[in-house]
Amino acid sequence: MSAAVQRFSFPLDVYAWLIEREGGRVDDLHYGLFERPDEPAAVVQQRAADFLFNHLPPPCKVLDVGSGLGTTLARLLAAGYQAQGITPDAAQVEVIRARLGEGSPIHRVRLEDFAVEAGRWQLLLFQESAQYIDGLDLFEAADRLLAEEGEIVIIDEFALRRDESGRVILHYLPHFLAWAERFGFAVHTRIDLTAQAAPTVDWLLRQLEAHAEDVRRELGHDEEKLAQLLAAHREYQARYRDGRYGYFLLRLQRTRRLRWRLGRISDATRAQPMRQLFATVFGHEMSAAHWQWKYGDGRGVGIGVWDERGELIAHYGGLTRAALLRGQPCLAFCAADFMVAPAARGALTRKGPAFLAAATFLEHELGYGAPHRVGIGFPNRRAFALPEKLGLYRGVLTRIMEVSLASTASGPRWLEKVRPLDLAKPAALAEAEACWQEMQSGLGDWNVLVRDGQWLVHRYGQCHDHRPQQPYRVFVVRRRLTGRPLGVLVLRLAEDGRCELLDLVGALPRLPALLRQARRLAAQLGASTMFFWAAEEMLPLLRLPAEARVADIDVLVPGNGWTEGPALAELAGRWWLMGGDTDCH
Repeated sequence: MSAAVQRFSFPLDVYAWLIEREGGRVDDLHYGLFERPDEPAAVVQQRAADFLFNHLPPPCKVLDVGSGLGTTLARLLAAGYQAQGITPDAAQVEVIRARLGEGSPIHRVRLEDFAVEAGRWQLLLFQESAQYIDGLDLFEAADRLLAEEGEIVIIDEFALRRDESGRVILHYLPHFLAWAERFGFAVHTRIDLTAQAAPTVDWLLRQLEAHAEDVRRELGHDEEKLAQLLAAHREYQARYRDGRYGYFLLRLQRTRRLRWRLGRISDATRAQPMRQLFATVFGHEMSAAHWQWKYGDGRGVGIGVWDERGELIAHYGGLTRAALLRGQPCLAFCAADFMVAPAARGALTRKGPAFLAAATFLEHELGYGAPHRVGIGFPNRRAFALPEKLGLYRGVLTRIMEVSLASTASGPRWLEKVRPLDLAKPAALAEAEACWQEMQSGLGDWNVLVRDGQWLVHRYGQCHDHRPQQPYRVFVVRRRLTGRPLGVLVLRLAEDGRCELLDLVGALPRLPALLRQARRLAAQLGASTMFFWAAEEMLPLLRLPAEARVADIDVLVPGNGWTEGPALAELAGRWWLMGGDTDCH
């Protein structure tokens, strides 16, 4: 094996080693198509390559995306295609140049960043490389790079079914094809090759099990790493056998340029038009720092829709939160910044920009196999109605109530003391974390968005720098004698002069006492009234006094009606949600 191939990232180096050991050389790293289970890798890989070439259009200008060892690129060039290849892997570029010559048409670049001869390519070819590229990024690149009647050919693995078994890294075929259609591509060819390709996983498992010690010795991987690889392949094997994974050849043809174009808003450059749309829709600015606080560094995701002039006309976003569903950890997204430009609001149908942004976001982010198990939003009934009509929302997870209480100027409680909590200090962070851990231990089967120390710092510490109009006041309640932290309170003075209690973090039995302390603090801050938002099932835990005014403010937390995920009955009720869980308080 060449030194360059040995430098391939794990586990590609392992696959190359196994293929070379069996056949004496390695030309490809892709799956094979088996007719008999005992066929050697070289034979089944060649069959797969021949099958792919039989379904390519005639020689044309083709971009080979993810060129691997360069075998397909070389064959394209020999067959008369005007072919170039791209890969972000330096070791692969080195191998290809060693095989095809230093002047070989290979670029070290990601598809998302490739801009050579944009609009002139006639074919984008993905030979088991599509699965490594975000689906929306793939179609955005295709829209940008392909000529008017260009094509995409993909031979790859796909997820065919999503269930509760965990995150799926493969593209979910129904959503992938829906995105293709939204980008103006029609399915010319769709061939299910699962039965022929799945034995590749069996072959890899047999080879790994038989030669694990040699792989460990020659490639330097430790036993734990190889054990994890074996476990992953056994899981792949199970997913193929029960129909959750499949292997397909797709040929997609661009049939039209669309009126509206989808895309991810994933960096500060793309955030600029989003912030402009935000100012138009909501009437006030979102700073670049505030966008970064919400969405930067993978904390959130935004899906945008652009019109023919290149102007952003719709946006659906969400912030990632750690969550506990019935005590089980997962990720949730908190819906934010659902916006449609005034001129585009007339198209409120399943073909309109609002639907395109929302549906694509939910497909990309929510449900079984997706990054987020559950989504949380706080629309009022009017905002709830249209997504429900379009099938995006189904049912209600909980209702949000607003509780108002008169502030109280009562004296301090002898067993407790209240002090401001500076979340910038490590000791304060430790106190906040201790309060969350105590709260978490008593939550049982409640559904809750995590309020640990790091989240409190991000939400109420760092956010203060970017949203000076929201002066958050964070306090800790401690035992007077021992100094033990009992709970964290977050308040802010609202524009109407009332004081809002945004968050309570502490053991559930202590919540009524924390609420009393919040009323005292509200009085000290000069407010005559304290109020807070809370999921309606929380209220009995707070043991509200008789004078509390509880108002149904018509804010509904919607259930997911669009993608496969936990049933509404599994999620509804027993939610711990407050105003601090929104992005607008």
